[in-house]
Amino acid sequence: MKVESRYIKLGIIALFIGIFSYLILDYDIFNKANLLNILASMGSSSSFEMYFVIAATILLVFFVPISWLSLATTIFFGLKGAWLITLAGLLSGTISFGIARVFKEDVSRLVEKIYYRKKRKLSLEEIYTKIKSYGFGYVVFIRSMPFIPFSILNYIFGISIISFKSFFIATLLSVSIGQSINVYFFYKALRIGQGPLDTIIAAAIKVLYFLVIILWQRKSKYSAKE
Repeated sequence: MKVESRYIKLGIIALFIGIFSYLILDYDIFNKANLLNILASMGSSSSFEMYFVIAATILLVFFVPISWLSLATTIFFGLKGAWLITLAGLLSGTISFGIARVFKEDVSRLVEKIYYRKKRKLSLEEIYTKIKSYGFGYVVFIRSMPFIPFSILNYIFGISIISFKSFFIATLLSVSIGQSINVYFFYKALRIGQGPLDTIIAAAIKVLYFLVIILWQRKSKYSAKE
């Protein structure tokens, strides 16, 4: 049974890597313009919203930046895009969390490789330690910070000891608030000619949110400078 289980795990991992490679090589999913064209090709049928959420969920599982998809959902759906990207974020988060929880060792190696492609002030070890020490509060905190990509954090949380309930609620809070602000800003920015003042207000809200996050990062007990 252990041998069979090992082969099943290896098969799933190989499938994951195969799909990831296929999406990069055939669809160039990390090219923003190309990604918009792919999503636009789904058409404007009554099922477009469902197809978009499914596509966005898959792309988020495979590390496509959520900010790109926020822009895309605003272009296609306007302000309604806020709840669509929130739904996609929750679905992708749940899938990624589950994958990480089942394949901890394998996912841990992959996350470490991706995470340290850039120089980071906050190490993975410190993140895991603080999740263990502070639990839900730290998950909400780091989920709200702009310096770690959304998709990578989903896997990091799955590797950690945090419960799925805490992860889900923290993700719901941060994604619904953060992405609603993003969608509102994109919506007004795309229509700047119709109402310049509205765009300025939307930009001010986004800047204020960013400043609150930065202040929270500097003053919080969860900060890396602790």
